[in-house]
Amino acid sequence: MVSDTDSSPPADADDASRDDRTAVDPTSATTDGGSTAADPRDDPTYDVVYRATRDAMWDVVGTATLVLFYLALTGIGLSVAWTGLRFGIGPTAVAIGLVGLAVCLFSVYRVYVLATE
Repeated sequence: MVSDTDSSPPADADDASRDDRTAVDPTSATTDGGSTAADPRDDPTYDVVYRATRDAMWDVVGTATLVLFYLALTGIGLSVAWTGLRFGIGPTAVAIGLVGLAVCLFSVYRVYVLATE
């Protein structure tokens, strides 16, 4: 069993002992404002790639949301058009049915445009 009080420093390949706790000096000053060389945000292309990735992800989510919205609008427009044109007795019901048909056709067109972009 290894105890915390009985720790010997690790040995290198040439059996020279060293202590890892003193390898990093926490009081040393950095010249780049506190970031290290391994920080990926220091790369000049980081901002460009980050913005492009973020925009691409939001474009996909936005397009999917619009497609779902237009599909729901197509269903509503088709329902209104079917009710107005099928069971309409007066000119008002037929006019509402035509408006529903126009909304349905517009929504189908928008889904087509979004799907083929």
